[in-house]
Amino acid sequence: MPARHCFVIFALISALLSPVAAIARPSAGSPELSGKNLVDIGGGRRMNIVCIGQGSPTIVFDYGMGEHILVWQKVQEPVSAITRACFYDRSGYGFSDPSNRPMTADSVTDDLHALLHAAGITGPLVLVGHSLGGLYATLYTDKFPSQVAGLVLIDPSFAGQEPAAWGADEKQRIKPEFERLLTNTKACADLARAGKLSQSDSHGCFQLAPVRTPAEIAYLKQSFLKPFRYESAISEAESHSALATGRNEDGLEEERAARPFGDRTVIVLTGSVYPPDPYETPQMQQTFYDNWKAGHRQLAARSTRGQSIVVSQAGHAIQLDQPQQVIDAIKTVVLDVRTRKRDQGH
Repeated sequence: MPARHCFVIFALISALLSPVAAIARPSAGSPELSGKNLVDIGGGRRMNIVCIGQGSPTIVFDYGMGEHILVWQKVQEPVSAITRACFYDRSGYGFSDPSNRPMTADSVTDDLHALLHAAGITGPLVLVGHSLGGLYATLYTDKFPSQVAGLVLIDPSFAGQEPAAWGADEKQRIKPEFERLLTNTKACADLARAGKLSQSDSHGCFQLAPVRTPAEIAYLKQSFLKPFRYESAISEAESHSALATGRNEDGLEEERAARPFGDRTVIVLTGSVYPPDPYETPQMQQTFYDNWKAGHRQLAARSTRGQSIVVSQAGHAIQLDQPQQVIDAIKTVVLDVRTRKRDQGH
């Protein structure tokens, strides 16, 4: 996953929408993670969800824009050793069928709710969301609060992440990059739809490193050879970026639904290492990072048991750079949920 642009406003777009987002990391985790378990959610659509381990609460992982299940490999085994951990593909990603709705936060969380219901996965849930998946986890909690017992948000997107101090000049500096990425991703979708993408000739749309196992390569290849993956990422980017439509639809949907998190244990992890972006001035980057950290503190403060933690030596993908920090955060929430459930006599 290219890290250079992870920190650009609206995000997450450059790094996570980039057509080379499938560059392999060293394999880790159990082979079940790249398996297929399709669940009928109605309307002629099926979604993929893989659950590993046993116990309560159930952890549900949601990855960032343009990513895939395998980004959780470094945390999967330790987490699934203590409780049931579920990993799913959003609509159009991985093995999941595409949606006929725009990929806004509202439609994504509706899909997840339908998937969990159809799969018979009930609360209590602990949601773990990275990047845009963090905003989805937040909105899911807003909409279905009785199901969610705790949250771990990993360098999450959030409503209001656009710095108020950024004016038209600042946004104009990064708009060409955003448009270039959309154009490139649309070209990949067109190539996939025409059957012109292959593992040997990816046209720069993806890379599959040889350190991947055959099962992992099969999971990634079938996803990146389909147009739906690119189209879903484009729809997510356009819903999330005011550069595309003049409004951040995801942020507006979350703002409308926002409610206090009560006394749920909420841990928000923030990265600390963001390489310079040639499209941003140092002042722009500092303004964005200050707003980013403040937004994460505000997310944590929505719970009386919230924590906001800046993780040293980690960029945007904390689960890859400092996986133990993510594992520890999840264990903290799981143990707290169990303790509180026991104390309440359930």
